[in-house]
Amino acid sequence: MNIKIVSSALLIASTAISMAADASVRFMRKDGSQNDGIISDYSKEKIIYKMRGPGQVKKAVALSKLDGIYFYRPSIFDEALSLYKGRKYAEAKKKFTECRKAFEKFDSLPNNYSALAGFYMLECSRRQFDLDALSSEQKEFSKEGLTNEIQLQQLEVNAFWEAVRLKDWVGLDKLAQSWLKRKLPGSQRAQIAYCHGLALEQLGAKEPSKLDDAIHAYNIALTADFTASIEIVAAAASNALRIYHSDPKVQLAITQWGTTNENKGSSGYQRLIEANSLVKLYQLGGFEAFKPLPAEYQEFTKYEKPKSKEEAKEEAKEEAKEKAKTKPKTKPKTKPKTKPKKKSKEKSKEKSKEKSKEK
Repeated sequence: MNIKIVSSALLIASTAISMAADASVRFMRKDGSQNDGIISDYSKEKIIYKMRGPGQVKKAVALSKLDGIYFYRPSIFDEALSLYKGRKYAEAKKKFTECRKAFEKFDSLPNNYSALAGFYMLECSRRQFDLDALSSEQKEFSKEGLTNEIQLQQLEVNAFWEAVRLKDWVGLDKLAQSWLKRKLPGSQRAQIAYCHGLALEQLGAKEPSKLDDAIHAYNIALTADFTASIEIVAAAASNALRIYHSDPKVQLAITQWGTTNENKGSSGYQRLIEANSLVKLYQLGGFEAFKPLPAEYQEFTKYEKPKSKEEAKEEAKEEAKEKAKTKPKTKPKTKPKTKPKKKSKEKSKEKSKEKSKEK
């Protein structure tokens, strides 16, 4: 018997909890009826619950009679999630810990808030790059209460972070290769690419060609989830710029910049231009407010790739168009209209007399 037990965002209710709380739910029965209750205990065959309202009479319902159960979201989970979305991970983790403990007796029910809070505790550790905490917490975490495929896959992705913690660079490189054909959301693709970049950078100490692969991996980490995984973006950008800055060929291109020895076809020159583009992208994305780049990396903005003649012409055309749009339109000058002079009565009389005399 598969009972669908899920949490619903459409049925959110604030529930005051103590250190050991009951779960507030809605029962969906096979006969089409529904009723709310507060689960106090359960087994494989039945659920013991209390009715809402005065008296709170305890009742039991057989799992065989249920089509599904919707969990109401407790207020402490809302508080924790709000802190998490605000990137206040240390504070959020404390609230998630409270929530996990409060609903711990329901941790084997699918999508219970103990399991969900425990999952987000792991995410708080990961997003703070606290890999020791992430490792120990995942060992204690029971995934039995999770049903969301992306959340379950994230637990697998955490193997990459464990390899980083252990500095198992060869193993991490092989693990990344084995995941190439897996379907991944942007967040998880960014994580894997970042971890892979770390491994390739370290392997590049013996095989310099691996450094190109590391930069490529960091570029994937930067773009896979650009607006959401800002911790990954900031770290990947900094690491890629570190590779550029420590490259002797890039340093040579810097010293030759603007001189007769400048070689625009050299790999050092091309990498210098790449570093310039990366810093501008980082600044354009507003990441400086989150984590400013070191001064030596910001220096890359000095080395702008000269525009081609075609690009310069196009830019001039665009500027001319913009000026034409903003230039105020002036109305053509028109001569003021003059009213015809009215003939005086006296002059008209004189003219009439003269005419009569002639006759």
